[in-house]
This record gives sequence, structure tokens and C-alpha cells, in this order.
Amino acid sequence: MIDFDKPRSDASRAVADKAGTTSAEVAFEFSEIALESTSGEARANTLAGRKINDVTAAVITLIVALSVIPAASVSPIFQMIWALAFGLIFAGHSIAMQIADPARRVMLPDLRLILMIGLAFPLAGVVQVGLASAGFETSFAGHTVPLGSIAPSASLLGVIRLLGYAALFMIAFEVSTRSGRINAMAWGLFAAIVLQAIWALIALNFLGDIVFWGEKSAYTGAATGTFVNRNSLATYLGMGLNLGIALTLAHKHRPHQRHPSGKHLLSERNLEVLALSFLLLVIAAALAATQSRMGTLAGFLSGLLTYVLMEVKYRESLLGPLTRGAVILLIAIILVSGVFGQALLERGLFMVGDSGSRTDLYREIFDLMIGVRPLTGTGLDTFSPAFELVHVPPVSSDVVWHLSHSSYLMLWSEMGLILGSLPMIAILLAALRLIRTIRRRRTSYALPIVALSVIVQVALHSTIDFSLEIPANTILFLALVAIGIGPLKRKERPE
Repeated sequence: MIDFDKPRSDASRAVADKAGTTSAEVAFEFSEIALESTSGEARANTLAGRKINDVTAAVITLIVALSVIPAASVSPIFQMIWALAFGLIFAGHSIAMQIADPARRVMLPDLRLILMIGLAFPLAGVVQVGLASAGFETSFAGHTVPLGSIAPSASLLGVIRLLGYAALFMIAFEVSTRSGRINAMAWGLFAAIVLQAIWALIALNFLGDIVFWGEKSAYTGAATGTFVNRNSLATYLGMGLNLGIALTLAHKHRPHQRHPSGKHLLSERNLEVLALSFLLLVIAAALAATQSRMGTLAGFLSGLLTYVLMEVKYRESLLGPLTRGAVILLIAIILVSGVFGQALLERGLFMVGDSGSRTDLYREIFDLMIGVRPLTGTGLDTFSPAFELVHVPPVSSDVVWHLSHSSYLMLWSEMGLILGSLPMIAILLAALRLIRTIRRRRTSYALPIVALSVIVQVALHSTIDFSLEIPANTILFLALVAIGIGPLKRKERPE
């Protein structure tokens, strides 16, 4: 609305005096504005880029959800399928975005240090394969083996798998620029994890402890779902527990209209939170039913971290959320253990006795593998054939040790102490970035908290298990970290 009584500015009076015009003439003076057609074109490009990101995010979410069905994708065939899929999605997204919205700012340079360190790891695997393929040889455990990787074909497959993981992380980060989009991805992943928990409980308790691919040959009496190993399922469900807690509290705390009749117990908000809490109980029950001791402990402790951080950000106090979280955790442990976790408690009683054989395994890995090749390692994805060369009593010879039961020892034995530490350094840098993001944001902090919590969960569980060697877990882990670390708003053109 034009205010005709508003005093004229000095500039307006100067224009009037110079031109000899009257006050009324100046009041109705109009400036000629050139409307550039490029603004409309830029808007159309932005909308096209947004649509590409939305479709890409949906496809990524679907693949992450499906990756658990074929036995958690432990088969090399499925690993190659997902690696190819993520690579094609990354390339297709980059090309399509360049065509649709060439002015769009690429966000990956914001993670240049993390990406450089992370990509150096598969590059080291390529070097190992190259040294072996060149015919160089060395001695290991009294055997003549190729220099670099003692099994170059296995290392080559490992490189392809890792590059697929990198493509997933980068594309998930690129599309995580709008809160609505990443929330949709998070809810989709949560739904997939809930379905996994439901299937695990039904298969264990009502279908005779079955698996998709035939008769169950291991971990009878424990929930495994579509996984082969109960500990790996526990990692998956633990990440889902963290995600569910954050989404439930974010839903509970979001602004909403007041009800005309005031607050009441059976409000729509309270019923929704109650339903989500029930789904969390289902995940917790399935987690306990895996009978994974460290998996359950890591899942519950990281879940407590998620709860406390969410409440602290909302209420800006620590003591109250920490006390309530501890009480809720205790009640959950009692309920879940009493109904589904009897076997878990029994296994906990024998933890000290079982630790002896695990300690012997770790000692052999340290002394006979890492100690012999501390800088070069035996090669990416070569733990199984390498350990067979050094395997001696007291570690049981009745078992084929495909994995090291410690992700850290696996990395160091295969890639050496320096290169094997690169993934840990990249994850640590991501965690530090997440901490800064959580401290800075006043809203939209739920998914960064989830990403930080699952890093803590996986870091703890990986000390004595190999859950991140299971592709479905790594895929979910990288997706959660990428959307948690992703920037919600672009500095130039929001997408």
C-alpha cells in the first residue's frame, strides 16, 4: 500500500527540484524496471533440480531398505549389484543435475578432507592389487605369497564394494539439503527396520525359527531375521532404535496447534507418540531376542545417548533428561529381558568364560598377522586366507575364521596400521562435524544426533564383532551418517 502522507526522501526532493516537478508528480513517479527472463529460467532449473534430488533420495532409501533381504547382502554377487547401482545413481544424478540446473552448487567440496581420507582407503587396495598382479612376491608365515595382496581377486572385489559405499555416501550427502526430504528418507528407513524387527520376532517365535534360504544351521533359538549372524542383526536393530527414538521425540516436540478443549490424554499427538513408542518396544524386543550381548548393550547405550541429546537440545538442561533416560532404559531392559531376553541374560553369565577363546584369537591376529606385516597388511578382504596360514592352537581349528570378530583388527591386519586407520579417522572427522552441527542448530537436529549416536554404537560394537563387514549394515550406517551430516540449506540456492 502506498503511503501518500509519508515525507519524501532527500533523494526524491532533489529529483523534484532538479526537474522542476511538483510534489504530486514525484509521488507518482515510476521507475522503469527491466524484467529479466533469466529469473524465471533459474526458478525452473531449481525446481527441476529439486525433483531430481527427490527421486534420487527415494531410490536410495529403497535400495538401503532392500539390501537386508538377500541375507544382508553378504554374497559377493549382491555386493557387486549394489556397488554398480550406487555408482550408476551417482553418475546419473551428476549428469542430470548438470543438465537441469547447471548453476547448482555441488556440496561435496564441503567434505573434501573426509572424502580424501576415505577414498584413499580403496585406492590403497588398488595399489595392493597392482603389486600382486605385477608378480612381486614376499614371505608370510613361511609361505611365498604375492606382495601387496595375498589374494588379489578378493581385494579387487573389495575395492569395487568400497567404491560403491563411497558413491552411496556422496550421493546421500548431495541430496540431504532439505528437511522434508531427509525426514522422508529417515521415516522410510525406520519403517524398513521395524519390518525387519517384526519379521525376526515372527520367524523366531511363530514360524519355527526359520530363515528365507532354507534350514537354519546356526544361532538356533536366537533372532536373526534376514541376517545370517545374530550380532549383525543386533547392529542393524540398534541403529533403528536410535533412529526411532529421535524421530519419536522430534514428532513429540514439533510445534502444533492448541486443541480447543485444551490438553487431553487421548489427543492425536499423544496417540501418535504412543504408537511410535510401541514400535520402539518391538525393535528393542527383537534386539534382545538376538541374544547378542555387546550388540544389545551398544544399542541400548547409544539409544540413551540419543534420548539425552534430543531432550537437552529441546529443554536446554542435562540432569533431568539424563535421569529420565536412565530410568526409561532400566524399565526397557527389565521389560524386554523379562519377555524376550532370558537367553540373553544366560549368555551374559558365561561372558567371562567365552572371552578366553576370543582373547586367544585376538592375540594370534596381533602377533602373527599385524606384528609380521604392520605397514603393508595382507591385502584388502584377505583375512580368511591369511589367517589360515597362521592359525595355530589354542584357537579352535574346528571353525573357519572368515572374519576377525573385531573390525579394528580386521582393518589393521589387512591394510596395515597406517592405511587401516584411515576409515576410523574419516569417521572421527565426521563425528566432530556432527558435534558442531548439533551444538549450532536450534532446529532440525534430530538426524545429526542419530548419525552421532550410531557412530558411537558401531564404534563400541565393532571392538568385539564384525558388524560393519556385513554390507547391509554398512549401507544403512553410511546412509544415516550422510543424511545427518548433510547441509539443510545451501549458501547460494536452496534445493
